[in-house]
Amino acid sequence: MIRSRISSIVRRGGRLLGIGLSSRHQNDYATHVPVLVGVAAATRIERILEFGSGMYSTLTFLNRLAFPDVLRVDSVESDPEWMSKISAAAKGDSRLRMRLVQEPIERVLSDIQLDNYDLVLVDSSTEATRRASLIHELAKRHDFTALVAVHDFEIGLYQAAAKGFQNIVECSAYNPCTGILWQTGPWPVTALKQLSKVIYRHSKRLQPDDVQAWAAAFREGGRFRADVN
Repeated sequence: MIRSRISSIVRRGGRLLGIGLSSRHQNDYATHVPVLVGVAAATRIERILEFGSGMYSTLTFLNRLAFPDVLRVDSVESDPEWMSKISAAAKGDSRLRMRLVQEPIERVLSDIQLDNYDLVLVDSSTEATRRASLIHELAKRHDFTALVAVHDFEIGLYQAAAKGFQNIVECSAYNPCTGILWQTGPWPVTALKQLSKVIYRHSKRLQPDDVQAWAAAFREGGRFRADVN
């Protein structure tokens, strides 16, 4: 199992308590953006499923500079007012399909064919226990190979819920952190393991929501692939 995290038991315990993390970023809703852009730079992402839409996540997925290969984004949302705002911000992009469901949001998993997707984002629910339940249900599914990105992955409940995944990479250059999880699949493992190091190297000068700058940091001159191959 790939564990791109602190190996010491003592230090791991400290991380679960938030010890050793940088201060929470002022733009805490956007700290997963560099990870998402990095994933798209490392491998071909065509179909995305997101639990919890967002001005940062949804619009980044639809940004052809960051995600040039995206054909479809399916967004599952439990807040109708927020869903309307995201839909308006997407300006009628035909690749976006939004679905309104009631909590608990994980109950729709039985209706979704997960192997249709390359990337699944988990950034839903205002209650940590609800999001943890969704992560746990995804970890129990072995019928899909998609990468799963989890925002706020510094939270112990989420890390515990993710233990069923064979592979876990934690990106903690920004706080809140983001986890990349997967079971099996044709993924560039070396690139995914090194992604957090690339983000950390650029995090001192780039804001997390600067999609254009992050796309350049990962892709310019094949720099990201050169870093990880």
